[in-house]
Amino acid sequence: MASGLGFVIGHYPMDVFGEAASSPEALIEVDFLNGRVVRGKPSGSLEIAATLFAKALPEFCESNGAKASDFKVLSATFDATSLGQRVLLSITDQSGRSSTTEYRGVPLKRLKVLDGLGRIRKKPRQVGVAF
Repeated sequence: MASGLGFVIGHYPMDVFGEAASSPEALIEVDFLNGRVVRGKPSGSLEIAATLFAKALPEFCESNGAKASDFKVLSATFDATSLGQRVLLSITDQSGRSSTTEYRGVPLKRLKVLDGLGRIRKKPRQVGVAF
């Protein structure tokens, strides 16, 4: 979805970051399990894309060694600010373990930070327990 081409669902052009920027909340949050936009004001085309991603999820998961039923939450929040494009990917598994991973830039990459020894490392995921 972030690439704007929607290859997971075929070739389905979209501009999720443009729609996020013009949305009253300045973001678009997509629930991939239920195939709907849960925050932000999407176009009809983006709402259809969310539905198509949910339909494609079982096959996508299977091709990556998982099952869609492994997830209790699988969502992404897209925003475009003066700092650039950002996606927060939130996952909660059936055991209640959750994590959020931040991606930025074009193309999107996991954010990097300096560790305690001054080395560049991928920013750790925020891990917690879902309620």
